[in-house]
Amino acid sequence: MAAREQIRPLRLDDLRSVSAALLDPILKEERGRWRALLHWDFTPAANLVLRYVQMQALDGFVLFDGDEPAGYIYWVSEDHKGLVGDLYLRDAWRSPANENTLLSAALTQMRRNPWLRRVEAQLMQLTARGSQVFPAGLRPKVFPRYFMLSSLDGLESRRPIITLPALRLEPWGPRWMDDAAALIGAVYSAHVDSEINDQYHSAQGARRFLQNIVQYPGCGEFSHECSYVALDQQGRVRGLSLASRVAPDVGHVAQICLAREFQGTGAGYELMRLSLASLRARGAVEASLTVTASNDRAVKLYERFGFRTILQFEALVWENLWA
Repeated sequence: MAAREQIRPLRLDDLRSVSAALLDPILKEERGRWRALLHWDFTPAANLVLRYVQMQALDGFVLFDGDEPAGYIYWVSEDHKGLVGDLYLRDAWRSPANENTLLSAALTQMRRNPWLRRVEAQLMQLTARGSQVFPAGLRPKVFPRYFMLSSLDGLESRRPIITLPALRLEPWGPRWMDDAAALIGAVYSAHVDSEINDQYHSAQGARRFLQNIVQYPGCGEFSHECSYVALDQQGRVRGLSLASRVAPDVGHVAQICLAREFQGTGAGYELMRLSLASLRARGAVEASLTVTASNDRAVKLYERFGFRTILQFEALVWENLWA
């Protein structure tokens, strides 16, 4: 649906000054869009937003057309960076101009905090692309990404790799958290994904990233029983595949990582096969994932499992906000 023609100026209100009930029309529509477009139940994430709004504990803005809530944005601060958690505009007001209005307000507010040197955003519902994203006169770095989806029918035809060189695969457990964080920090330190999410720069940042996957609904409800690690002969984590549930019948591969010396051995394939097979055994009929478009090796692996791109979106990064 095209955005309606605006006959009066829209106004912005601080998210802390509005009631959670005022967000209901926005989040109701957003839940429907996530389910229809991405096969994802957005309800847990929406409920978490409402809880923080009720406590007046969330930074952001609501865009109003008269008394009608048209859209909203919120962000969180994490050490030296701001992270845009969500931006959504209802269909009647969906346009790059209105998206930039919300982004501009958020970036202007964040620039008032001198300790924030960086802002990251991955907004799958954003309609603006590339040069259209120019809030507050600030051009972001743009990284194209894919949202991919695959049916799990016929997964049993994917033959397991019986023997892996010097590796054994085990179910995920909390005891692997520190080792897994060290692995992610080492593998991704010079990877394009570390430009998108600077938590990949270090083991400490990667540990926070993993905790977010396990504890919060941003990547769905974490599934311990569908997540696996690959251990070397010394018992160190050399690979992992973390999975979650994003709807009763849909799984999600939230993270897959393999030490460089084991890439090309089939270990990544087997980690993914185990996660997908476990999701299938627990009632999932589809699985999704996201990947950076330039990561050709990963894209080819996912395509072997039948994943196809159903949405192209962009990761956005603003750096040196005071330059």
